[in-house]
Amino acid sequence: MSEASVTGAVYIAQCLKNEGVEMVFGQCGHTNYALIDACQREGIAYISFRHEQQAVHAADAYYRLSKKLAVINVHLSPGLTNALTGVVSAATDGTPMLVIAGNTPSYHHPREAHQVIRLHQDASQGDIFRPVCKRVWRIDQVNWLRDVMHRALNVAQTGRPGAVLLDVPMDMFSAKLAAPIDTIARRPNFPRSVADAQGLAEAVRLLTAAERPVVYAGNGVALSGAVAELAETARLLQAPVATTLVGKGVFPETDPRALGVTGIWGARMANDTCRDADVVLAIGTAFGEADCSSWNADYVFNIPNGTKLIQIDIDPQELGKSYPVDIGLVGDAKATLAALNALLARAPRPQATIDAHLDVVAKRKAAWREELKASQDNGDKPIHPARLLKELSLAAPDDVVFVTDVGWNKNGAGQQLEVKQPGAFITSGGMATMGFSPAAAIGAKLAAPDRKVVCLIGDGGLLSVIGALTTAVELNIPVLWVLFNNFCYSTIRTVGNTYFQNKYGTEFRTPDGELYNPDFMLLAKSFGIDSALVEEPDDVAAALKSAMAKDAPFLLEVRTRGDLPMPRTGYWDIADFLQGGND
Repeated sequence: MSEASVTGAVYIAQCLKNEGVEMVFGQCGHTNYALIDACQREGIAYISFRHEQQAVHAADAYYRLSKKLAVINVHLSPGLTNALTGVVSAATDGTPMLVIAGNTPSYHHPREAHQVIRLHQDASQGDIFRPVCKRVWRIDQVNWLRDVMHRALNVAQTGRPGAVLLDVPMDMFSAKLAAPIDTIARRPNFPRSVADAQGLAEAVRLLTAAERPVVYAGNGVALSGAVAELAETARLLQAPVATTLVGKGVFPETDPRALGVTGIWGARMANDTCRDADVVLAIGTAFGEADCSSWNADYVFNIPNGTKLIQIDIDPQELGKSYPVDIGLVGDAKATLAALNALLARAPRPQATIDAHLDVVAKRKAAWREELKASQDNGDKPIHPARLLKELSLAAPDDVVFVTDVGWNKNGAGQQLEVKQPGAFITSGGMATMGFSPAAAIGAKLAAPDRKVVCLIGDGGLLSVIGALTTAVELNIPVLWVLFNNFCYSTIRTVGNTYFQNKYGTEFRTPDGELYNPDFMLLAKSFGIDSALVEEPDDVAAALKSAMAKDAPFLLEVRTRGDLPMPRTGYWDIADFLQGGND
């Protein structure tokens, strides 16, 4: 029996449904509306935002909790370029994403079609995405969809996950084709890749002989779903576990062996313990600059001078990229850790060695808690951001999902929030995109409706994407936005003040010099969102308790200090050349 003839838009929607896609994110336009209609016909929800960047951030966070493919559907040219920042952010953090953009009709490509990008080559909007996508396809004939759809879905989700783009002229959405819906059947049917057996045996030999081993977990653990295997590795080795910023949450930070996040703004106990390690077992991390203090051996990883490195990654290009490896293991994190654990179970480490190392870790953790105490208990006004972070840790339920933006509410949160469950911390890692969290929190709540989702955001970041709140109201998505309002871009204010003795361009003021922001409570009211304002430090705990109990969109504005630098425990080499400013 031959397949029924359907439009290109319906065929794409049927392929998505066959893939298990339940939600598509984006914004409407005349070039992509055929696909919006097709998705509705196939029972796929279209989650509309007032700006494409917001839609992509929401899809990114939706994937991170649901592990369901992030799918974007946007208009041509300005719609697609608006999405670019979100796509780069998602791709940098390894989110598998299918971006589908409309384009001008194919028969108009050599002409001056309305809204076409053609300054270098006709209808060339997809070229803008080449540096950030694993693959870009333009569908110039509708029959190409049969061969492209399964490839696009495979490329996005296999190997190192990332973004792919389908650039679809709008007449190809409307053209008819008859083709089987066989995307999953065309996917390679293979088990997860396991690292080489000889390499695993060597890794076990190195780890069991180590006196001060550290397990270092990155976002690859989350992408692979290897949280349970990581916990078992830590149990068998009885070794402390540190994480990257994006990997925060893959190991419960209430565990006595948990060290927290490393790097420029990492926990001091994590940096010190990693630097002192004789063997580091790294899983699913690119060893990014922020996590490694500009790769300065005096601060985080003393590789190769005093530390041996065992590195596990699904992408062979990552092995040895930032540090030389003693043992490089190419494989999926979940499968490779399971194989490693089977060997570790038969090769226990000496208990006296374990006890000596964990005793040092416990003392470092106690010292770090003492170091933070003054700022976290600070009673001054405006409220110290560390005080707010401490109260957030205490007020949040165990299964909370924190979605962070940039500045204190990202790096401070990574350093000082204590998270207990997988998926509890979502942030823009590689790109550190301001404006990520308001829409990302909505996507996270769509993925995990039974978990409390708390967005942490600064006043500068919120105003850059304020339209995201409309989607929460339209769909009644009960996100709690906690606003760090300090009337400035505080992180950059610190840069200007520290190195240039200048705050120009970093503060929000009226021409007469008065601090300025819109009235956020009135602004929330105009959206149909309830809100509250906290100015007294002793009121923070009660306000958070009340806000956490709300089952509706809610904005909690907290007046925080903007003159405090991030508590830097590591090193960033930009300070070396910024020193002295322009003098």
